[in-house]
Amino acid sequence: MNNKDEILTYNILVEEFRKQDRLIAEGKMEKPQRIIRDFTPEEEEIVKKGYTLEMFKKDMLEKYGLQ
Repeated sequence: MNNKDEILTYNILVEEFRKQDRLIAEGKMEKPQRIIRDFTPEEEEIVKKGYTLEMFKKDMLEKYGLQ
């Protein structure tokens, strides 16, 4: 994505958030709930054992032959 696309995307998002805020203030829309995702117990164990994002990326690149 080039800088012009990033600026355009940012401007579109700002405008959409303004519309959303206006609709919430007018009572025509409820404020979206925040989405929170926790680790499953299995995922938490993997992280606690020291498995990093870099290790994951390396494994996926090797697994799918994208090196």
